[in-house]
Amino acid sequence: MRLFKKIVKAWYFPWLVVGIILRLGISAITAHPDLWALFFAQHLFVFQRVFNIYDYLANLPKTATLVANYGPNFFTYPPLAYFLFGFFGLISRPILSLENFSRILSNYPDIYQFPGIFQTLFWFKLPYLFFDLGIAFILASLFADQRKKKLAFLFWLFNPLSFYTSFMMGQFDVIPLFFSVLALRFALKERKNWAAISLGIGGALKMFPFFFLPFLVVRGKTYREKIKLAFLGILPYFLSILPFLSSSAFRQVSLFSAQSQKMLHMSLPVSGAEGIYVFIFLFVILVFLAGYKKIKFESPWWYFLAVMLLFFSVTHYHPQWFLWLTPFLIIEMVEDNFAYRWIGLIMFACWIFITLTFETSLNFGLFVPLKPELATLKGISEGLPFFDIFQLKSITRSIFAAGALVLVYFSFKKNYEKV
Repeated sequence: MRLFKKIVKAWYFPWLVVGIILRLGISAITAHPDLWALFFAQHLFVFQRVFNIYDYLANLPKTATLVANYGPNFFTYPPLAYFLFGFFGLISRPILSLENFSRILSNYPDIYQFPGIFQTLFWFKLPYLFFDLGIAFILASLFADQRKKKLAFLFWLFNPLSFYTSFMMGQFDVIPLFFSVLALRFALKERKNWAAISLGIGGALKMFPFFFLPFLVVRGKTYREKIKLAFLGILPYFLSILPFLSSSAFRQVSLFSAQSQKMLHMSLPVSGAEGIYVFIFLFVILVFLAGYKKIKFESPWWYFLAVMLLFFSVTHYHPQWFLWLTPFLIIEMVEDNFAYRWIGLIMFACWIFITLTFETSLNFGLFVPLKPELATLKGISEGLPFFDIFQLKSITRSIFAAGALVLVYFSFKKNYEKV
């Protein structure tokens, strides 16, 4: 009771209430088709005790409703993601409906016409709220200055990427991102072991937190500490996939999925069969830089920002992935008093253009639960007859990459000191 009174009197309480209302309101009327893979995995775990979702789907006959309506290869996430949603399902089992599950399973794509669809979307996305708000409070805790605390909190609370990815699409990227931001806080407090474990948990949900692990490892003071940090970071992922390594279905659709190799698409050819992967090339340069003892960074979050800017500059990314960059961009903008705000705004505008020119399910098609007829409309890119849409998108990506390079350079220049 005392804690509740303290929260109500806090400066952020009115903003927090508005942020929560907006998130919950939009979560009930929007959805992306990928959400249903997680929804089905959750219900299969809760009602049928299916633990190996990969073999379960692979062994279903082609005539099975799940395969016929949704395809044979849509459980592509690591095992911990499905176990986590299974855990959410066990907690919320009293409000889950097996009848509703069967109806959604059998009636795709007409599921959005059912009267209970809004409640289904609301309850399914509700767990995201706690991780999302957790990021807001962690970001605020990274700053000593009260003004910067407030700015970091509010910018996260009302950033469009949070609404888009978690509460419109229904993607769970906010959960591994929470563990990434938590790892950054641990690193700043010199609690490196917990930072490594946190990155390992995040990486066991989606792979991108592992991009940050090498920078934590090279900050180890001794070789023994470096090995320990690497071990702690990999351990959660290894333990979570160990029971599934013998499954060919898991290896094919999750462990070696095409989605995890998108950053390797850009390469510089050195022969007809070999090349230099641009992402790996620049990523390793950053790691070497982090381990160079004659340069000391006052702001280790810079590495997190630099890696994400590099990733989105050289990768054909899905729009919802842009959430991964957002907290570190907020830190940069707040820390430097918005000195590079125009670069940030230009990069955000590039993201909007890329998102609007993707398939319709990733832009206005998200509102299909509210207006099912939106599913039949053509995409914005199909309405530009006088332009080569791929050329426009390539130009946009080039502008984003240029802005990212400039931002990394200025941030680097400001935040390092020679030892």
